[in-house]
Amino acid sequence: MYVVIVMRGRKEILYKYMCRNLHKIFLILVCPIAFLLMPLSLFSQRGGEVGVLAGGSYYMGDINLYKHFYTPHLGAGVFGKYHFNSRYVLRVSGLYTELSAADADFNNEFQLLRNSDFESMLIELSMQFEVHFLPYELCEMKRRSFTPYLQSGLAVYFAGSSQQVFGLAIPIGFGIKKNINSRLVIGAEWSFRRTFSDYLDNLSGEDLDVYDPNYGVPLTETNMFKQTGFLYNKDWYSMANITLSYTFKLGGLGCPAYYIY
Repeated sequence: MYVVIVMRGRKEILYKYMCRNLHKIFLILVCPIAFLLMPLSLFSQRGGEVGVLAGGSYYMGDINLYKHFYTPHLGAGVFGKYHFNSRYVLRVSGLYTELSAADADFNNEFQLLRNSDFESMLIELSMQFEVHFLPYELCEMKRRSFTPYLQSGLAVYFAGSSQQVFGLAIPIGFGIKKNINSRLVIGAEWSFRRTFSDYLDNLSGEDLDVYDPNYGVPLTETNMFKQTGFLYNKDWYSMANITLSYTFKLGGLGCPAYYIY
């Protein structure tokens, strides 16, 4: 019986660890694949897209340690893309959403004691590169009209209720898109933003090693709850969106006779 309880406990810890670190696992396992699937399709036609996106966003940090899609909020934005060729795209976007979390939502003694919460609006401007897994052409319907893709770059955000109002983030995500006619593209994407701040949720903490008896500062009733967050864990926010865009080509339409596979 003891062995069964221990094994169940270990499985639960492993599950929570994987949920909490899904974005990190994605970075480590998936990103290198992009460099293996990037042949230089330099002869494709250049083009562009302008579009809108809408979906849900959520926060992960000192309050929400591992739950994906916890307290999602609606978000919306606009974007523009420049297609260098059938594999590489430069993307500029702006979006608005909200983030929130509360300790009362979690069955954790430390969090129930801390009883913290936050709610903040968030505006983001980003510049990213997209890498297509498959050769993809704008305005095409029969061939090269669908592809999964990876995206990453740099973002600047404004969080109105945060102690650190302005910040930088590194977006990393994946998506799929499909031409639904010669001018319109529909897509879906899920991306994570790794910030360089621990104050998105207005919580940060001290290193509890300071209160280790070996350092000469014993734990007392006064300081035992001094840590309010996790000092070395930066906050994240994530977005899952549906996209719709209008496309156009630069330099004329492509000729099927010169498709390169």
